Amino acid sequence: MKRSIIRAFALVSLTLVSFAPTFGQADIMKTKPYLQNPTNNGITVSWLTNNKVHSWVEYGTSPDALNNRVERLVDGQSYCYNTIHHVRLKNLQPGETYYYRVGSREITNYAAYKKEFGETAYSDVYSYKPVAEDGKSYQAVVFNDLHKSESTLARLIEQIDLGKVNLVFFNGDCIDDPKDEESVLKYMNFAHEKLNAASIPVVYIRGNHEIRNAYSIQLRDLIDYIGGTTSYGAFSFGGTRFVMLDCGEDKPDDHWVYYGLNSFEAFRNEQTDFLKEELKTKAHKKAQHRVLLHHIPIYGFEDNYLPCKALWSPVLSKSKFDIGLNAHTHEYKFIEQGSDNNPFPSIIGGGPQKGGATVMILDKNNKDLVVEVKNDLGESLRKVSL
Repeated sequence: MKRSIIRAFALVSLTLVSFAPTFGQADIMKTKPYLQNPTNNGITVSWLTNNKVHSWVEYGTSPDALNNRVERLVDGQSYCYNTIHHVRLKNLQPGETYYYRVGSREITNYAAYKKEFGETAYSDVYSYKPVAEDGKSYQAVVFNDLHKSESTLARLIEQIDLGKVNLVFFNGDCIDDPKDEESVLKYMNFAHEKLNAASIPVVYIRGNHEIRNAYSIQLRDLIDYIGGTTSYGAFSFGGTRFVMLDCGEDKPDDHWVYYGLNSFEAFRNEQTDFLKEELKTKAHKKAQHRVLLHHIPIYGFEDNYLPCKALWSPVLSKSKFDIGLNAHTHEYKFIEQGSDNNPFPSIIGGGPQKGGATVMILDKNNKDLVVEVKNDLGESLRKVSL
C-alpha cells in the first residue's frame, strides 16, 4: 500500500512540471563553457549557472550531429542541483575535431519524492581538437602575475597568434586575492572570452596571491586540477612532459598575516615525494621534452625565505628537465644553466605593469621546442631552443 501511494505521488509530481516557475534561458547560464585538464585523451568542460540545475554535454564529430551525451555521475547518481559544473569527455581521438554544447535544466524543486523542473538552456556550439600525448607539434602560452589586470592580458594576447595556440597556462597570481565569486568570474570570463577557452584548454597554477582572501578556498571549485584533488601534478602533451608544483605562500606559516590558518610545510614535503616519484615514471623518462612550472622561483632569486629551494633542489639536481618557467618577482629574468647551481635554464616572467608584462610562447615542431618570451610592447626578449 505504501509503495502504491509513493508511485501515485510521483505521477502527480510529473504532471506539475509545467506549472513550475521559470526564469528564462538567458538567466540560467552564468558563464560560457571553458575547457580544462586535457589529459588521457579527455577534456573537462566547465561552466557555471545562476540557478541550481541538472547539466550535461552533448558532443560529436559534426556540429549538426551532437549524438553523444554525457553528464557527471558520482557513485551512480547524477551530480546535480548545483551551480558549478565539470563534465568529463573521455576516449577522444587526437587530431579529430569535436563539436559540443552544454545544457542545463533548472531544478525548481528537489525533494525526496518530488522533482520539478523549469527551463532548459543551451550554450552555443564550440569545437575542440585534442593534441596527442606524444604528438609532434603544439603551441602553448604561459601568462603570470596578471593580478586581474584586463588591460595587461589584452596587450599580451596581441603578441600571440591565438589561432595557433593549443594550450594556455596561468602560472600564478593571475586571479589574485580572490574576494568572492563575482569578482573572480568577472576576470575569468574576460580571460576565457579573450583566449577562446571554450576551444583552447586552460591550466591554472596557484600562486601565493591565489591563497589570500575570503574566496581562496572556493576558488578551487572552479578549477579541475591536473592532479585531481591537488594543485600540483604532471601530464604529457605533444611529446612534452609538463610538471607543475605549488610553492604555497612566500612567508613562514607562523607569520602574523596568516593568523594561524596556513600550514604549508607538510604540503611542500608531499610535493617532494611526488617529484621523486614523477622522475621515475615512464611518461617522464620517454618524453621528448620536460618543462617544470611553479610560481615562486628557486633559481636566480634571492630571498630570506625559500623553503622550496632547500627541499626541491637536491631532487632537481638529478632530473632531466629542459627548462623551468617561473614568476612572482614582477621582473623578467633569464637564468643560464649552472649560473645558480641550476641544472637547467630558467625563465622568470614579468609583472602586470605596462612594458614589463611578458608572455612565454612554447612552440613545438617535431623534435624541436622553442621557448620565446615577448613583452606587452611586442618586443622579443629571448628565444631558447631546446
